[in-house]
Amino acid sequence: MKFKDFVTLQRGFDLPKTKMCKGPFPVVGSTSIIGYHNEFKVKPPGVVMGRSGSLGTIQYINEPFWPHNTSLWVKDFKGNNPRFVFYRLQGFNFANFNSGAGVPTLNRNHLDGLELEVTPLPIQHRIVNILSAYDDLIENNTRRIQILEQMAQSIYREWFVHFRFPGHEKVKLVESPLGKIPQGWEVLKLSTLVETQYGYTETSSSEPVGPRYLRGMDINKTSYIQWDTVPFCPISQTDYPRYKLFFGDVVVIRMADPGKAGIVEQDFDAVFASYLIRLKIYSPKLSPYFLFHFLISDYYQGYIKGVSTGTTRKSASSAVITDVEILIPPTSIRQRFEDESGALRKLLTALVKINANLRRTRDLLLPRLISGELSVENTGGNT
Repeated sequence: MKFKDFVTLQRGFDLPKTKMCKGPFPVVGSTSIIGYHNEFKVKPPGVVMGRSGSLGTIQYINEPFWPHNTSLWVKDFKGNNPRFVFYRLQGFNFANFNSGAGVPTLNRNHLDGLELEVTPLPIQHRIVNILSAYDDLIENNTRRIQILEQMAQSIYREWFVHFRFPGHEKVKLVESPLGKIPQGWEVLKLSTLVETQYGYTETSSSEPVGPRYLRGMDINKTSYIQWDTVPFCPISQTDYPRYKLFFGDVVVIRMADPGKAGIVEQDFDAVFASYLIRLKIYSPKLSPYFLFHFLISDYYQGYIKGVSTGTTRKSASSAVITDVEILIPPTSIRQRFEDESGALRKLLTALVKINANLRRTRDLLLPRLISGELSVENTGGNT
């Protein structure tokens, strides 16, 4: 069967960032949801793939959406199971069809004559039943992860923004450079509590040529690190000790998405990239989770937005990133927050690990099921 007889692809629709709003409908770009809008163009189910910038990333959308012009979306499934189409398209290396001179670009017309094998519809249903079971578990765990994220962030806001910390009824508020704060709390410059270190410059690789290579794009969308998607890099034995990441390390992006922060919550053989800055805590008045939640707070993100430089690509130096006042509570309160938020983040990390294992198993099954190497004749069921 030719590709054009399998599905019909359509280029996405123009929508400048200035036109995006807080509507209910996701705007789907080349690799992910890039915003929201108050109108949609396509009803679900939808399958979207990268067309410009990032090629071939396949996304399944189960709600009304707006496919952005950086993507291609399936206009006609030609009677195939939409979820099967989603899985089947993951078997192609669309980078081989790049037609862009500078920015990678995928021309859908170049795919029309591509030959591919497509299994009969009953078999498609069975394959979807198997693979979607993994995806459903991953999605459920992801929702639980988001709840745990929100719980930890809510504790930070309650205690250190609204000052409703344990025992707050007995503490009066006093004036400070940050306004009224609980008596006995301090306002200090972050630069007096941490040292900064720029990351390692190297080219990332999908092959395990060395340790994992943590980049800005690995921490700018979630509050946790999905280590199974982090690439590798070569590094000498001389440089490795200097850039090795340790449990509890906090890193901040300095270019493109300045101020976005990540925290290392798993023991991995990893180093960090040059667009990141490691904040090394050397003061006993600071601890990893307290620092991390300060960095992802509205207060700090507002500060970074105001001081970042650059018109097309924002950036912030290590001096700028740490030239901010931070409110320091008494050790007993900070340590209690560290314990409570740490317990929530431990549960979160366990779910992140489970999802990584589920994705790994699903990705091993997918090509074997699609190719017919693994039979599904006796599994039964429809979707």
